[in-house]
Amino acid sequence: MEVGIKLWSSNPVKYVDKSEFADFIEVLPRSERSLDKLARRKRKYTIHVPHELFGFSPIHNMRKSRKLLDQAVGAAKKLKAGLIIMHTGLVEEEPDEEFVRKAAKAVAKLAKTVSYGRLLIENSYPKAAFDIEKGKYYICYDYEHLRELLEITGAGFCLDFEHAAIAAHQLGIDYKRFVAGLMRLKPEYFQLSGVRLNTRVYSKGHHQSIFEGAIDPDFVKETVKKANKPVCLETPVDIEQRKKEVEFLKNGNG
Repeated sequence: MEVGIKLWSSNPVKYVDKSEFADFIEVLPRSERSLDKLARRKRKYTIHVPHELFGFSPIHNMRKSRKLLDQAVGAAKKLKAGLIIMHTGLVEEEPDEEFVRKAAKAVAKLAKTVSYGRLLIENSYPKAAFDIEKGKYYICYDYEHLRELLEITGAGFCLDFEHAAIAAHQLGIDYKRFVAGLMRLKPEYFQLSGVRLNTRVYSKGHHQSIFEGAIDPDFVKETVKKANKPVCLETPVDIEQRKKEVEFLKNGNG
């Protein structure tokens, strides 16, 4: 099982140079100059499409979303990355079934423009959880809607454990059962971080170390080891802490 770490391409390159303990680096691309620095380092990469913070929302702004996806595909080519991870985007109003289908079609239209690498769609949660999302919603966070979206896009599935924990919390259902349902979608990639669920706004406690918050690290380790697919840590950019997290996931120590 490969375990990697997430960085923005704009993060100081020292974090790349000191991350030899990681099997790969997931990159959220920013500038071409920063990508050039990464390209000079012979590492294995995956790419994350710039998300809602940058205006990604196929149903509301296809042009902007296409530009961000194209940026990610360009980064994937430059870094020879085979996997591209994409959100479904924020929506402005609480979606009913008709709106979900319409939004899913917009995501599918965008997804089908990708002609390089393997596109993976990431699970979300029902409603705004972070400060930047106030008053907004997501689509495709549960098994059935994700299954339908993956079918119409032909994309693979990225299971984000933090997003699953938030979704289960918002829906009032057991987290481990919720994850077990999503595992039926045969994830090809995982994202992992800790999250505190007893806060009013999760941005005060999200993307924590895997040893902090409401997600059971032993449950996660067992789940991802059984799947034997790449796991990306979206935890704080702390080299020593991430070393411990990688060691725990691979060998049970940390």
